[in-house]
Amino acid sequence: MKKIISYAFTVLCLLHVNNIIAQESSEVIAEELGEVVLSIPFSDNKESSVTHIEKITIDSNNPLMFQQISKSIEKLAGVSFMTTGPGVVKPVIRGLSGNRVVVYNMGLRMENQQWGQEHSMGLNGSGISSVEVIKGPMSVLYGSDAIGGVIYAIPENFLQGDGTKVDLSTAYNSNYQGTTTNVGVKGGSNDLKYIIRGSMTDNGNFNTPDGEVENSFFEETDIKFALGYSTKSYQSNFRMSVTETMVGLPHGEEHHDEDHDDHEDGDDEDGDDDHDDHDDHEEEEEGVYIDTEHTMLSWENVFTFSDSELNVKVGYTNNIFREYGGHHDEHDEDHEDGDDDGDDDDHDDDHDDHDDHDEHEGAHMDMALKTTSLDLMYTLPKLEKLETVIGANFLSQENKNHGEEMLIPDAEKMDFGIFGMWNYQLDNMDITFGSRFDNREIKVAGDEHDYFSFSNSLGLKTSLGSNSIVRLNMSSGYRAPNLAELFSDGAHHGTSQYEIGNSSLVEEQNTQFDVSYSHTNGSNLSVGVDVFYNDISDYIYLSPTGGVIDDLPVYHFDQTDSTIFGGSVHLSYDTNIDWLSFDTSIEYLNGETSDGDNLPMIAPLAFRQDFTIDINDNIFELDLLYKGEQSNVSEFEDFTDSYFTVNLSGSHKIDISENSLNVFWSVDNLLDAEYIDHMSRLKNLGIHEMGRNISVGLNYNF
Repeated sequence: MKKIISYAFTVLCLLHVNNIIAQESSEVIAEELGEVVLSIPFSDNKESSVTHIEKITIDSNNPLMFQQISKSIEKLAGVSFMTTGPGVVKPVIRGLSGNRVVVYNMGLRMENQQWGQEHSMGLNGSGISSVEVIKGPMSVLYGSDAIGGVIYAIPENFLQGDGTKVDLSTAYNSNYQGTTTNVGVKGGSNDLKYIIRGSMTDNGNFNTPDGEVENSFFEETDIKFALGYSTKSYQSNFRMSVTETMVGLPHGEEHHDEDHDDHEDGDDEDGDDDHDDHDDHEEEEEGVYIDTEHTMLSWENVFTFSDSELNVKVGYTNNIFREYGGHHDEHDEDHEDGDDDGDDDDHDDDHDDHDDHDEHEGAHMDMALKTTSLDLMYTLPKLEKLETVIGANFLSQENKNHGEEMLIPDAEKMDFGIFGMWNYQLDNMDITFGSRFDNREIKVAGDEHDYFSFSNSLGLKTSLGSNSIVRLNMSSGYRAPNLAELFSDGAHHGTSQYEIGNSSLVEEQNTQFDVSYSHTNGSNLSVGVDVFYNDISDYIYLSPTGGVIDDLPVYHFDQTDSTIFGGSVHLSYDTNIDWLSFDTSIEYLNGETSDGDNLPMIAPLAFRQDFTIDINDNIFELDLLYKGEQSNVSEFEDFTDSYFTVNLSGSHKIDISENSLNVFWSVDNLLDAEYIDHMSRLKNLGIHEMGRNISVGLNYNF
C-alpha cells in the first residue's frame, strides 16, 4: 500500500504540473485526442477486417462488468477461462492457454510469469473500454507465443472536450462478502488530457452449494494514470498501471479430504474468521497464497505524415511474484511463532493492508521479472489498391530469484522480430498476406538457447451479395519453450507437483485453417459460423513420471504432435417486439495428440441462450448456459458431468439533478446449482463452482 500511495502522490504532482503547462499554452488545437489501439492494421472496424475479430465493449458505468472482466470475454464462442477459484483466471482460446495466448494491456504484452497454471491473467478491468479477441495464430504481428490467439485490452479514452469528469462506482457480492470500489477522474484542456483511476477489491472465501471453500480469498488494489498530448501531426500517450494482488489457492487437503464429504461439520470452525476479516488465513498450515506486484509503463508516439504514419511504443514491466504457505514443517513453526524473524507480523500487515512484506523475506518462491520492450510500426503510403505495414519488435527480459526455493532459474531473454503485412483490395475481395522472422535467445548460467522461426499468414475476405461475408484464413505460428518448460527443477506448491524441465525441447510450430461466414439482415438479424483446424508440431505438455519427490508427484515436460479442431454458430436477433432481443450460440471443440490421446483442459460442448429486455432504459437480461459432459480427458484428468445454470441481471438509470445514478444488479447461478466446470483446476479435488451470488452495483458521474 505504501508503494501505491507513493505512486499516487507522484501522479498527482505530475498532474498539477501538466495543468500548469496546459494553462500556459498559447496554441489551441481543436482536435480530439484519439488512440491508435486496433489490434490489427488495415481496418477501422471488425467488419472490414480480413481476420475475424471478436469485440466486447466494457460498460465503464457498470462495476459488475469490470470487476470480473473474464465473465464478459467468456461469452465469446471459442473462449473460456481456466480457473483456480474465482480469483485466478487464465484465458483459453480454442483449447490453448498459458504462454500460447498473448494478453495485451495498454498496448504492452503482459509479462507476469504467465507460464504458471495458478498465475492469473493479471488484467484488471478498471479503466478498460473494450477487449478485442483474435482466435488463432497471430505470430506475424505479435511474435512468439501467439499461436493460440490474442486478447487485446483497449484502455479508456480521454475526455472529449475541456473540463473535468469524475465517476464513482461500488459493488457488493453476497457469496463471498466481496466489495469493489472504483474512482476515476478525467480532464484536461486544449490538446493535453489526463486520466487518474483507482480501484480496490476485497473478497472473502467463496461458497459452493455445499459450503465455504477455505483459502479462496482475493484482494487487489489498482491505480492507473494516463497523460495524452495531441496535435494534427503528432500524438503521444503515456500510461501507467500499478496493481497489487493477493489470492489464496484452495487445496484438497483443506476442502476435499476433510470438508467435501462432511463440509458442514468442519468448515465453519476453520473458516469463519477468514471470511469475516481475512486476518487469519495464515493459521491454515496448508494454505498457499500468492502475492504479486505488477507495474506497467507504456509510452506510445504516433507521427502522422501526409500519406504515411510511424508508431513508436516503449514499454517497461516489473512483475514481482511471491508464493507463501505451509510447505515445510519448519516454515509452519516460524509462521505460527514468527517472533524471531518477524514473518508473521509482516504477513499480517500485508494481508490486511497489502503493506510490508520485508523485501524478499518469508516467501518460498520469490521472483522478479523485468521486461523492457520497443515496438515500431510504419504504415507506408498507399499504392493504388495496395496497403503496406512493416515493423520490428525488441524485448529484453531478466528473471531473478530471491526466495527460499527456486522453481525456474535466474535467466535473461532477448527477443527480436521483423515483419511485413500487405493488404490488396479488389472490387469484391480483400487479400492480406503477412510474413515475420523471429529470434529468441535465452541465457541461463552455463547454458544458452537460440530459437529462429518464420511465421506467415494469408487471408481472404469476400462478399456474397450485400449482406454476407466469407473469410478464409491460413496462418502459422511459433512458440519457443519458456523457462519453466526448459529448466524447472523443484516443488511447485501452487500445483502440488514436483516439476522437471527438459532442456532439449524445440519450439512449437502450428498452422491453422479458419473459415468464417457471417450474414446480416438489416439491423435485426446476424448469423455467424466459424470452423477451424489447428495442426501443432512438437506440442509441449507436462507428463507424470510415476515418481515422488518431497511427497509430491513428479511431472516432466515432453513433446508430441497434436491437432485441435472445432467450430461455433452464433445468432443474434432483435425481435419484432421492440423491447426484446436474444443471442444464441453453440460451440464444439476436440483436441488429440498424434497417438490418439486426449489433450487436457478441452472445453466441452457449450450452448448459451441470452434474452435482453429494454424498456425505457430499464434493462433486464436472462442468461441460460448448458455445458455437456467431458469424458474425453487426458491421463490423470477427471471427467466432468454436464450442467445447466441460470443468471439474471439488470440495470436502471435514476436522474439526479443534471447527473444520473446508475444501478446494476445480478444473480449468478440463480438455482444454486451444484456443478464442476471442466476448466476448473479444482475439479480433481472435487470442489464445486460458486453457488448463488447476488451482486449490487452503483455508479455516479459528475
